[in-house]
Amino acid sequence: MLTFETLVEGFRDLGVQEGDTLLVHSSYKSLGEVEGGLQTVVRALEAALGPEGTLIMPTFNFDFTQGKPWDVRKTRSKMGALTELVRMDPRSKRVFHPFYSFAILGKHAEMLGSLRYKSSYERNSVFGKLRDLDGKIMVIGLSYTNSMTFFHHIEQMEGVDYRFLKQFTGEVTDENGNTYTDTFEMLVRDIDKGVITEVDPMGELMEKAGIIKVAKIGEADVKLMKANEVYEFTAREMKRNPHLLYYIKKDE
Repeated sequence: MLTFETLVEGFRDLGVQEGDTLLVHSSYKSLGEVEGGLQTVVRALEAALGPEGTLIMPTFNFDFTQGKPWDVRKTRSKMGALTELVRMDPRSKRVFHPFYSFAILGKHAEMLGSLRYKSSYERNSVFGKLRDLDGKIMVIGLSYTNSMTFFHHIEQMEGVDYRFLKQFTGEVTDENGNTYTDTFEMLVRDIDKGVITEVDPMGELMEKAGIIKVAKIGEADVKLMKANEVYEFTAREMKRNPHLLYYIKKDE
């Protein structure tokens, strides 16, 4: 059974340092049994980051794109149990974006939590700020395809021909309870072209290049990488071979 101490040690051995800004994609179940449950994992991440660190959890929910209202105070995260726990934490700040929100704890929570932007992956998004802060990305027990939203930030910044910007309009409610209609934007895949997101090949290439470190913590494969190194490597390699990030589904 994983304990608080073994988790902190595992995160530190992998390369998490005090003062880091860390975006964590997670499957809690992948770790196996944890003494004290979900709270222990969050506490261990905070301990590994120290008092000067920042923990960023994705609290994405795509119901808004289907016409449902979004409330920054109440709409649940659909990114797993750990993310929902951080969202509910009274200390956390939540980024105001109806599909790509984040719950943030630590040093930069106020600054990141106050960001206001419309386009999901734009330069002023959390993904862009992660680069400014020389942040890291951790993936606990998930494939790259099921976790690495950061790749879409790179696609938007570098420009690709297999995705396009699409707007979604709906009802949003802010932290003061004000409800209004607003429009937000996402770089979506071109379904008409048969584009399917598949970024595992890029992740595997980065592992071979030593940009991504992988270690076993409990029963989970846990990956750690620097956002800026991921950006530079991907921006270069996607020009050489864009199919490291997607494939075209052939008609049956």
